[in-house]
Amino acid sequence: MGRKFLMVLLAVGALAGFASGFARLGGWCHYGPGGRFDRQHEFERHVADTCAESALKVYNRQNPPGPKP
Repeated sequence: MGRKFLMVLLAVGALAGFASGFARLGGWCHYGPGGRFDRQHEFERHVADTCAESALKVYNRQNPPGPKP
C-alpha cells in the first residue's frame, strides 16, 4: 500500500511540475499587473539608471566642477 501511494504521489507531482512549466512557456501573464512586461520594463529602467549614473561619474571625474563665476 505504501509503495502504491508513493508511486501515485510521484506521478501527480511530475504532472503538476510539467503543467506548471508548460504554463510558464505558454505565455500566460505576459501583460497585465505583475506580468512579464512589467518586470522587463522595470529591469530596463534599472539598467538605464545604472548606465546614466556611471556616465555621470566618469564625466565628473574628467571635468570636475569648478568654482562658479
